[in-house]
Amino acid sequence: MNGGTVPAGYRSEVLAEGPVYGTGRVVRYVLGAFRTISPVLALRWLRGEALRIADRLDPDPYRSAWVRPAVRVVSVPVPDCPARLRAWATAPDRQRAAREHIKNGHPLSVEVPDVDCAYILSAWPVRLSADESAGTAPEPAPHRTGGPPCPLPCSGEGARR
Repeated sequence: MNGGTVPAGYRSEVLAEGPVYGTGRVVRYVLGAFRTISPVLALRWLRGEALRIADRLDPDPYRSAWVRPAVRVVSVPVPDCPARLRAWATAPDRQRAAREHIKNGHPLSVEVPDVDCAYILSAWPVRLSADESAGTAPEPAPHRTGGPPCPLPCSGEGARR
C-alpha cells in the first residue's frame, strides 16, 4: 500500500456498457454500487449481483421450479453471459484469488460480454490521505470508467486479462 494513505474500505460497482442505437456512442450505466470496510463483503456483494443479473437474463435451469427436466439439457456448447456470470460467482478458487487480489490493494475488474452489451464487475480499495484520516470526511469516489484489467478471468473470451 502507498505510504501516506490508509485503506478506508472497498467500493464495488456493477456496470452495463453498450452501444446506444442510432447514435454510434457507447455508454456505461451503473446498475449498482456498494461500499464496505471488508474485501470479503465487497466480493460477496459482487457475487450476489452477478447471480442477480444472470437470473434476470436467463433463470438458472437447475434452480428454477418452472423449468422442466427436458429443458435442463445443455443445448448450446458455448457458455453464454448468464452461465459465465454464474461460473465466476460460484467458483471458490476464483473467489479466493479475487479476495487476495483486492486485499493486496489491487483493483478487480471482470468483464462478461453479452449479445448487445457487456457487464463489468469491479471492486477496488478506497484510501484516505493522512489529512483525511485525521477526521475530515472522504471525498465521494469518482465514477469509475475503467481501470487496470484483473488477471482473474471469468471463463470465456470476454474476460479482461
